[in-house]
Amino acid sequence: MSTPLAWKNLTHNKVRTSIGVAGVGFAVILIFMQLGFLGAIQKTATQIYDALDFDLLLRSPAYLHLTEPRDFARARVYQAASLPEVSHARPFYLGLSEWQIPITSNAPLNQEASDTEDLSGQWRGIITMGTDPNDPGFTRDDICKQARQLSDPRFVLIDSESKSEYGPAQGDEFSRADIGTETALGPRRVRIVGLFKLGTGMASNGACLTNPEGYVRACPWQTINEVNFGLLKLHDPSQVEAVKAKLQHIFGIPASVSDAKSQQHHRAALLTNVDVEILTREEVNQHEERRWVVDTPLGQIFQLGVWVAVFVGVAIVYQVLSSDIANMMGEYATLKAMGHSNKFLARVVLQQSVLLAIVGYLPSLAISWVLYRIVEAESGMPMYMTKEIMALVFVLAVVICVLSGLGALRKLFQADPADLF
Repeated sequence: MSTPLAWKNLTHNKVRTSIGVAGVGFAVILIFMQLGFLGAIQKTATQIYDALDFDLLLRSPAYLHLTEPRDFARARVYQAASLPEVSHARPFYLGLSEWQIPITSNAPLNQEASDTEDLSGQWRGIITMGTDPNDPGFTRDDICKQARQLSDPRFVLIDSESKSEYGPAQGDEFSRADIGTETALGPRRVRIVGLFKLGTGMASNGACLTNPEGYVRACPWQTINEVNFGLLKLHDPSQVEAVKAKLQHIFGIPASVSDAKSQQHHRAALLTNVDVEILTREEVNQHEERRWVVDTPLGQIFQLGVWVAVFVGVAIVYQVLSSDIANMMGEYATLKAMGHSNKFLARVVLQQSVLLAIVGYLPSLAISWVLYRIVEAESGMPMYMTKEIMALVFVLAVVICVLSGLGALRKLFQADPADLF
């Protein structure tokens, strides 16, 4: 009996119900978008690391973030290669250089400049990676195949996901039309010999790949004997902790460093006399996700946005349900006079709230999916509508409506049938 009554209450006043559905839908779409942006930050924070082939990563203890990784002696990588458990030990170079927009490109117009200004010849910061063309150290075969073209320090591959501000020939994205284009990377001239598709994340809007000698040309403050990462691949990945412990002993890294990971200042003090640190893939991902999601304003803003959306949804749905209860107070009073308890009435209102959540959620899911695709196409951010996000938003939608229903019930519980007639 109670479920049809809740449904009839919901459909009795279609205008008020439409307002409630719109309120729930607005909150749900807002939550979907905030979680989508937050997920995009988490994905882009590690997408370059995800493409690299390693079980253990060597890096400088002074590491700040991806585009400021600092460097250490390349000899450490070769020292790690001497362990029988290590199948591959690859030096990898990564830093932030300057890319000159090709003079011949149809570069996009500066939004703050006049419509006739051409950005050709201007400079943009770009992630620059250097690796051995014959053993690139990427997990993806397509990137490894393209890297074989980097036989000369003057050759570069450009990430096709780089933004249009870097001057693709067609004006919107890099394509095969850009192969053969010459420009400057850092202080030296380079030629685009191929494309790869990786994505750059929040640190930069563009990326390119060259060989180690080409990297040093682009980043002259670093020598070939100083690397940014050491990619260690093991014969048996299950031995990662044992190999890590062995390398820590070889490199003279204090054992207490592992216990101080959550205390950055203490960890830095412990590593004062150590020139390299060793991390598992899981530790690398945790560090990057924490930096972008927790330590930077971007992640905090999107997390706060979820709570703002919940608050907005509760406020809107509360007004709708409260108004609905006030307009139907006579009917509820009649039910109380017939002997129905407050518990029964609460169940009806809460069922009505859940139905409102379901009705508002379904169209919002479809709209949010479309918005995800639009944002991904326009910005290049990887927006994924995962099952986890859909389930979480549905639960939040139900929570919003139930909280609103509980708040609206107070007036009904305080009412006396005798006072209403």
